[in-house]
Amino acid sequence: MLNRRGGQKEQIQEREEDRLAEGKNVSWWSWRPGTKPVYALLFGGVVSLLALFLLVNGVATLSASILDNGAPPVRIPGVVTQHTKDILGSPELVIHLTQAGMPTEITLIVLPATAAALPGGTHLTIDYAPHLRAPEALENAGRRYTLPDNGAGNLLSTLSLLLFGLLLLPYPFLLACWGWRDLRSNQAYQVTGTIVALRAARQTTTRTPGMVRRTIRTWHGIALQREEEPEVKPLIFGVQPEIYERLHINDTVQITYSPHLHYLYTLRHIENGV
Repeated sequence: MLNRRGGQKEQIQEREEDRLAEGKNVSWWSWRPGTKPVYALLFGGVVSLLALFLLVNGVATLSASILDNGAPPVRIPGVVTQHTKDILGSPELVIHLTQAGMPTEITLIVLPATAAALPGGTHLTIDYAPHLRAPEALENAGRRYTLPDNGAGNLLSTLSLLLFGLLLLPYPFLLACWGWRDLRSNQAYQVTGTIVALRAARQTTTRTPGMVRRTIRTWHGIALQREEEPEVKPLIFGVQPEIYERLHINDTVQITYSPHLHYLYTLRHIENGV
């Protein structure tokens, strides 16, 4: 009994090695993720909205910064009420504002020299950017004290928002469009071809020891060469594990899939009638 089980394990292992060896010459990368259209629409739509929010926020902030460079600041009077430090140890000034329509109290990170020059009870003026509505500097007795990371830091944050939004938008938006078009389309593609490669890609996720066990997730895929276009790159599809186990290299199958996302609806084994 043990020898029989051992022989079966060896046969399964050899079969898997043969499949992997056959698939080494096939490019498994594809822009078509093989996702259900409704999932692609939801995921792509949510991520696209997030990217658009970042882009709109970045453009608005950049425009306001450009306008503020050529505009005089808004001057708001205030009184220093307290000296504190933030979590990193940088000095802060707690300032009570006396103008209507503004917060009653604000806390600003300042340079050590600024904190030493403005003790509690000092009356000063806060220069606000007119469009960004952000404090730029403090003024007292004819002296101007700039706030740290005011210009370069804001510009870097704005450019980061724009860059991240530009990188995040294209592919999720494309996924959402593909999902929407596949959902609206009543026509699915049907192709007959030969399986030229099989692949089982394993992904291991390790969680905190003692809390959640290690999980192994396997993606099963096939590379299908169309009969009518043997010179074209094979089509890549993800399949269920039970279907994957019944397939072999050089099997002829007929598949039905969505035209844009390449989500596999059906697979019929022509030779064996599976």
